[in-house]
Amino acid sequence: MKLMAWTPHFETGLDLVDAQHHSLVDMVNQAAPHLALNDEIAKLAVRPLLDNLTQYAAIHFRDEERLMAERQLTQDYQVHHRQTHQVFVDELTQMRQQYEQDGTLSGTDLLRFLSSWLSFHILLEDQNMAQQMKDMEAGQTAIQAYVRVSLPQDNAHEVYNNSLLELFTLLTERNRKLVLANESVRQSQAELKAANQSLERHVQERTRDLEATLSQLKQTQGQLMQSEKMAAVGQLAAGVAHEINNPVGFVTSNMGALSGYIDQLFGLIQTYQAATASLPVEQRQVVDAASKKIDLDYLREDIPNLLAETREGLARVKRIVSDLRDFSHSDDGQWAEADLNHVLESALNVATNEIKYKAKVVKELMPLPAVACIAAQINQVLVNMLVNAAQAINTQGVITVRSGVQADQVWLEVSDNGCGMTEDVQKRIFEPFYTTKPVGKGTGLGLSITWEIIQRHHGDVSVHSAPGQGTTFHISLPIKPIAM
Repeated sequence: MKLMAWTPHFETGLDLVDAQHHSLVDMVNQAAPHLALNDEIAKLAVRPLLDNLTQYAAIHFRDEERLMAERQLTQDYQVHHRQTHQVFVDELTQMRQQYEQDGTLSGTDLLRFLSSWLSFHILLEDQNMAQQMKDMEAGQTAIQAYVRVSLPQDNAHEVYNNSLLELFTLLTERNRKLVLANESVRQSQAELKAANQSLERHVQERTRDLEATLSQLKQTQGQLMQSEKMAAVGQLAAGVAHEINNPVGFVTSNMGALSGYIDQLFGLIQTYQAATASLPVEQRQVVDAASKKIDLDYLREDIPNLLAETREGLARVKRIVSDLRDFSHSDDGQWAEADLNHVLESALNVATNEIKYKAKVVKELMPLPAVACIAAQINQVLVNMLVNAAQAINTQGVITVRSGVQADQVWLEVSDNGCGMTEDVQKRIFEPFYTTKPVGKGTGLGLSITWEIIQRHHGDVSVHSAPGQGTTFHISLPIKPIAM
């Protein structure tokens, strides 16, 4: 289910603004199927959407207001446009308070507000802003451009815009009245609580006792379920490893025996060839013809290569089984000591399908001390960086992974010789929703999540890049954990 479909009518011609609008429409459409149910699932979907909208508003409104100032639109219009931003922030704040205080904000109420806001802001306000910028680029003054968007429009357009404005105004007023009504209800509840203070204290004490008991029960139940889940996953991984490792083991053993047998056969053949020198000419010709028919010289050269490749493939299967077993362990948030070289090797195996057709991998790894971390999260960071490195390479290239120790820090690097980034892009790559990929191809959250994980580990992540000279991401983590 899509609440809104992106159409050319939404486009303002301002690349930054349009990209942010598109990400907002995608965000709302992703949440819409859950919010529209208006049940417990919808309630769970409200909070993350409010969080994302708050973060989006801070970035988007800042960029729009900076853009209006840079293009020198009239102060009157800038003040008016900022007021529409403030209305959105105020409404968002009120809805968050309503949700957190009494939980009465429904998913459908939030969807109605967003649909009216998207239509009002994108189709009316931001189009007016973009039109003024276009007129000023065409030679008009800021005042002339402002007067033009303020003039009466054709009847159909004016009725449509007025309807949007009226719809948004009505919804805003309705939300305010609902907040006032909720405040009145809360005040009445407070008065009732004061009138029954003695009884309420008793109820609260019993409620606290019950909540503590329920909380302890839920915690115990959650721990039991997680233990059972992890035990099942461990058994499954162990079973899979056992089932695969057994045949791999005896195949590896058989390959060793087969290599010995083949060496013996080639030795025997060499003895036979030496003995043919004493045979009559006719018999030597028969033996030579048979050797040429099966291309004995080629077989003597190719069979050892085939055996070596087979042994290498068996070793690869063993490594994949080991990495798959490690990767299948669910991250329960527990810190543990890990060898980050091993984590990096596991990430390379996970990302191999993204890399193998685009780049050769060069490893420059130094022995590392064990580091206390959440290994699955560091694995996620490295997989993301490796995939980004592969995507930065247009045809064929090289990805270099490095590791080392400096003072009390362990560091990892992922480098590519791909297209590189400008300084402006480097300054913004860790911002939420910022992406250099085409619209609809990326959320712009991958490196933001990477930054948050490294910060959670009290580490540091930096980037060095230049257009046409590739990119290097550098991660450093403390050997001794600051907090766990």
